[in-house]
Amino acid sequence: MQEALKNFRQPVYVRTKRSEATYRATQRYVVNNLARLTEAYRAVENDEQTLRLIRDDMDQSLRRYHGYCIKERIGAHYVQQGLTDKGIFEHMVPASTVRDLVLHEVITPIQACNMPTCKLSRENDQRLKDAGWNSKTPDIYNFWERYRYSFDTDGCFETYDGTAIDTATWTLDNHFDYFG
Repeated sequence: MQEALKNFRQPVYVRTKRSEATYRATQRYVVNNLARLTEAYRAVENDEQTLRLIRDDMDQSLRRYHGYCIKERIGAHYVQQGLTDKGIFEHMVPASTVRDLVLHEVITPIQACNMPTCKLSRENDQRLKDAGWNSKTPDIYNFWERYRYSFDTDGCFETYDGTAIDTATWTLDNHFDYFG
């Protein structure tokens, strides 16, 4: 061991600059990883700890994608109008629900990567928590419902590129049609 450590030289990794290529590479990696983990999950029998570890890996992959390709690229899919600070980056369908939807093949890994996110005021984020909707949703398809149950949403939200959203009618189909 001592000899091996003595001869070891810490590698110097090349820094990458954000670009369309790095976003595509991240998406490709995460989508493939989610598919691989889903297959691994299906192959496990009677081993709750291994299943938990696979779910944890999926959570980490999705959060990495959402952080790098959504939050740090466009801010969020949706933005509360009139934010005076950075706001809170929020998964509109809780991340654990997104993971479970992939595991049960309700959505694809690519759809999981592009589930709706929002920049929300701290006050409305607290209202969401106070109403009990912090980590669950009453309706995945009508994903605005958990906000609508917590605070007034009429005329309050737009896409990151400025398109006004009618939260009473905007569904997951609309989201995927708009964002791909």
